[in-house]
Amino acid sequence: MEKNIETEYKILVNRETFNRLLAKYPNAVFKEQINTYFDNNQQDIAKAHGAMRIREKNGFMFTLKMPSEEGLLEYESVVTSDDCSALNQADIQALLAQYHIQGPFHETAKLITKRAVIDTGYAELCFDSSRYGNHHDYEIEYEIIKPHDGITAFQKILDTVGLHYEKNCDSKIKRALDALCEE
Repeated sequence: MEKNIETEYKILVNRETFNRLLAKYPNAVFKEQINTYFDNNQQDIAKAHGAMRIREKNGFMFTLKMPSEEGLLEYESVVTSDDCSALNQADIQALLAQYHIQGPFHETAKLITKRAVIDTGYAELCFDSSRYGNHHDYEIEYEIIKPHDGITAFQKILDTVGLHYEKNCDSKIKRALDALCEE
């Protein structure tokens, strides 16, 4: 199981702004990924402000994101499917036990995202077009892969289309769950 501290900046934009910035990266290629989110009946993961998902993109990847003093801890492990049975894998059960999280688990939300990733050398600039329920949103994300002043670098990218970075969105899982409550 891999573990890292996730550092990212993201901003929701309208489709027009999304496309204007995307046009500056003519080699961007979108790939579809399906994110299935899970929690238990007590909603222990949501209560801890975390997220547990299995992402389908060239196979299946389990991810648990949990807040810590160091930042958002992200754990990842390859699994064989996107259903609850994959959560019984020994390394996943051991990880969940560390957080005192027990099943049974159920699907809480499903998102279909078309993502284009641009490697800047220090970060991945991601263009996400996501659908969940009857909602469709556009997000630009800057995920740091090497230490640097990410906020300044991201702002320079946003400046090219007249945007100012200000965190304006919840996580994808929170947006998807909120959308389900509205329907």
